Amino acid sequence: MLSELCRGNPRVTARASAYLESFGRLTTSAITVFERRRGYQLAIRQGKAYERNLEAFDALVSECVVLPFDAEAAGVAARIWAAVGRAQRNHLGDILIASVAASRQLPLATRNKRDFERLSRASGVQLPLVDWTKPEGSGS
Repeated sequence: MLSELCRGNPRVTARASAYLESFGRLTTSAITVFERRRGYQLAIRQGKAYERNLEAFDALVSECVVLPFDAEAAGVAARIWAAVGRAQRNHLGDILIASVAASRQLPLATRNKRDFERLSRASGVQLPLVDWTKPEGSGS
């Protein structure tokens, strides 16, 4: 959802504003920060003008609670990894992000619900998912 927020998606912006009213700060994982920064850095290295995008993202993250990948999350990640097939193991970032949320019993905001649902189903790890790109009340 952070990428959608950075793009100015109006529905995501509204949902983020409501979240901020309730909780004061957005919450993300260190894994998500890594994945976004990795993408921006690669684009910049390839000569694309993404410096401002990276700066805007870093400014957003500086205002967020960034959850670390810790021992508890590592245990959940290992459980998910062992339960899923080889193809899903190639999505290590998703496994790590899911484990950070699940280990803290937090819902995960993503527009990629299908892949995270597969991880949860295969492993039995409880992972509530929300999609801020969908209208509220639409099962998101």
